[in-house]
Amino acid sequence: MGKYDHLIGKEVENGYFSWDSDRALLYAVGVGAGLADPLQELQFTTENTPGVAQQVLPTFLVLMSAGGSWIPLLNFGEGGNAPIGMVHGEQSITLARPIPAQGRVHVTRVLIDVYDKGSGALAVTETRVTLADAGADTGALLGTTRTGLFVQGRGGFGGPRKPADEQPWSRPDRAPDKIVSLPLGLNQSLIYRLLGDRTLHGTDPVRALADGFPRPVFFGLGTFGVAGRAMLQGLCDNDVARFGHIEGRFSKPVFPGDRLDAHIWLTDGGAQFQIWVDDERLVLDRGVFYFRKAEL
Repeated sequence: MGKYDHLIGKEVENGYFSWDSDRALLYAVGVGAGLADPLQELQFTTENTPGVAQQVLPTFLVLMSAGGSWIPLLNFGEGGNAPIGMVHGEQSITLARPIPAQGRVHVTRVLIDVYDKGSGALAVTETRVTLADAGADTGALLGTTRTGLFVQGRGGFGGPRKPADEQPWSRPDRAPDKIVSLPLGLNQSLIYRLLGDRTLHGTDPVRALADGFPRPVFFGLGTFGVAGRAMLQGLCDNDVARFGHIEGRFSKPVFPGDRLDAHIWLTDGGAQFQIWVDDERLVLDRGVFYFRKAEL
């Protein structure tokens, strides 16, 4: 029996998450909406622009959690805290419908597996989000998220290296069909942390060094949110109803003040993409995007 086999498939979170209009607006600003041009994304950054209904960025789904920490189950952390050397490894979301400007959802999270990467362990969970207190739509699927957390120094336990059904990914052998460039503010981490991610390597130089970074970084899920904005702008004309699925693997740190360049290659039903900093540092790799099909 493997080291973590007794935990695979275990439900590690079950509860509710609520949000209001202000929290959705804060998320948009937290991932850089309106930074380059305050008038460009008013549907995400304001609730009172005449003739513009508030919409919610699709990647807001990653915030939907019932709270609590499941990391101690794996004996990775110090109490309920994130262990030193833990970083975001990969992330995906799949939306069944656009996210309302305010609401309440039921959230369940399951541990999918723990993969042995040699230098560390990758713990992967999947979260299912359904509407609550939504009248006739109560219980309907809003979306799912899959999260991979990489913990340095925890590998070598003999587990599987990757999922058996992992899909191959290779960079297309041609120039990108589109490039969308989005800036980050120097205070971007200070804004994003107000959404609840108080991981110290985003603000504390000492903890950043301990986690392997030369200085405080921008949060991984924040970078994921910027990638979602790039797909929304470059592929969906900012129409959230067209946004179906996005996934990617974090490869290098992002720092406040960086410019993120999304290199996008069109495919049937979506796109492949990579996120670079100033065309010099690959920070989000193996990107995949799909347009949303009919409501599930």
